[in-house]
Amino acid sequence: KLFHIAQELASSEQVFVDALHLLNQDFREAVQTASEDKGAPVVPDEILEQVLKHLPQLQDLNERLLGQLRERIDNWHGNERVADVLVKMGPFLKLYSSYIKDFEAATAALDEAKRKYPDFNRVVRNFEQSPRCRQLTLPQYMLKPIQRIPQYRLLLRDYVDHLDTDSPEYRDACAALDIVAQVAHHANESMKLGDNFSKLMSIQNSLVNRYEVIKPGRNFLKEGELMKVSRKEMQPRWFILLSDSLLYLTPAPQGGLRWNLELPLSGMKVTLPPQQDYQNEFSVITSKRSFILCASSPKEREEWITALNEAIEDNIHRKSSFHVLRKEGSQSSSSSELGQVAPLWIPDQRVTMCQLCTSGFSFTHRRHHCRACGKVVCAACSANKMPLQFKGPEPVRVCDDCFISLRSGEAKERSDPDQEGGQGLIKKKKTVRGILQEVPANDLGSSMSGYLHQYGKRGWKRQWFVVKDHVLYMYRASEDVAALRTTPTPWIPSLLSRQELRGSSAGAAV
Repeated sequence: KLFHIAQELASSEQVFVDALHLLNQDFREAVQTASEDKGAPVVPDEILEQVLKHLPQLQDLNERLLGQLRERIDNWHGNERVADVLVKMGPFLKLYSSYIKDFEAATAALDEAKRKYPDFNRVVRNFEQSPRCRQLTLPQYMLKPIQRIPQYRLLLRDYVDHLDTDSPEYRDACAALDIVAQVAHHANESMKLGDNFSKLMSIQNSLVNRYEVIKPGRNFLKEGELMKVSRKEMQPRWFILLSDSLLYLTPAPQGGLRWNLELPLSGMKVTLPPQQDYQNEFSVITSKRSFILCASSPKEREEWITALNEAIEDNIHRKSSFHVLRKEGSQSSSSSELGQVAPLWIPDQRVTMCQLCTSGFSFTHRRHHCRACGKVVCAACSANKMPLQFKGPEPVRVCDDCFISLRSGEAKERSDPDQEGGQGLIKKKKTVRGILQEVPANDLGSSMSGYLHQYGKRGWKRQWFVVKDHVLYMYRASEDVAALRTTPTPWIPSLLSRQELRGSSAGAAV
């Protein structure tokens, strides 16, 4: 394992040195060639030097570092050490602080030069479109030195974790890790950058795994802890909203944050739950991943929803594309997006019966989630598998309703499965009186809904109630599709507010 980490340190150093060579030599040569062809400089030398400031020294430093790392790798079995190389080079690593401090001035000089000198702008554009750049822009390559220090820290931390504490290499590795940490801290303290760049740098340095937070044009907008509603329980997660994406992270046991997922804002939708009982919750829906989040208060939820929607709108305007943003009225994906967008999984505790056949769940009759719509169904109603666009080519479990829609090639509004046929693929629904299935627990047209405590033979029991058209429907859970019983309620005062019923979840009774 130590050898593999040392190899990764050397191989990533080779990639980094190549990026420095591209900036400091290849790009310089492209500018020089264009100037010679024109017979005059396409950009003044002093401006070019400002753009490429510190890069010659960085290239020289890292080429020497790469040479020593390669030598250690080639002779590894005779001398299993690599940390002392970084310790010896440590004092020179402070050159990164100078580069980071002047980074914004360098990128601003590049942008100004491109606007002021059309020939130089043409050189930059042609260079970025060349195979040498591998579809990356010049500012993206200029970010590489800033991203390298956190990479050193992550690799060294992994290296230290796999060393014996009593070995000489352990002491050198800890010293090297301390040097890199000091360089990162010195860079943060010394750079006179805008608040946005400083914040992105701070986030980058807090990560315990690899992810490039700093990208050209990216801005920090908001961060905070939200509870993720999973199948079984609520889980604390850290979210960072940026101008182009939402980052999903988890606290690391050793401190800091572990990056899990980047959700692009393009195509993202933010929705509210249909039931007012979940007043702290909201949903984030994307083609990559969708989930239900819970804030600490309605106010915090509103702040997140506002920030997310504004970021989504701004992202649309920047990309000059047209999207129709609309609020969804249910927890499952709309029929037109079936298989294309990751659905919201309904939490297990909010469903006590199969949402297709209404058979009750038990220890032996287990819950399963449809990967296409997110409903909770039984094994008999989800025996089929289909590949979904957002999941890739591998077939995954889908419910019978989704199987029919996906198999037909049309994600259309689905009718009663009993009327679809389906060549015996769909199980007959459990015999339930029709009136009990007229109104689902999450019905949007109800007068009011929420949890109440009902007193029965076995004492108090928490149930979900819905009032619609002067009928009181009782359910075991808030996402059940069939009621336990119904009671006509013409006597319920019309002035009874929805808030009074919702408040009963704190201990009201019927």
